[in-house]
Amino acid sequence: MRNIIEIGLVAAGALALTGCASTDDALLKTVPVGSGTSHFLPYDFTKCVKSKWAALDPRVRDYSLSADTQAVSIPSKGIASQSVVLAVAQQSANGTGYTVYGDVAVASRYVAAAHTCD
Repeated sequence: MRNIIEIGLVAAGALALTGCASTDDALLKTVPVGSGTSHFLPYDFTKCVKSKWAALDPRVRDYSLSADTQAVSIPSKGIASQSVVLAVAQQSANGTGYTVYGDVAVASRYVAAAHTCD
């Protein structure tokens, strides 16, 4: 019985992790709710955004999507930690170009906070 419970917990953890990635992928396929450019490099930009967003929601997380692309997201309160807002920052000639995805009603305050890192 104990082995069945352990296997169930491992499976639930794997589903939760899969949910994060698939939800962020789903957000990337939606219409952006904001965008901008920053003089910071992507890593520094996401650190700035993370500090601003943490004041709005302490569950903020940042991670790397590729060598030159960083992301910051806010997970929902659900068990799978699905993202409700996502900012993707990619290196450009003069610093960083970024795009914010999410529900317009929820994301507007996060877009405004991200603009403080321009």
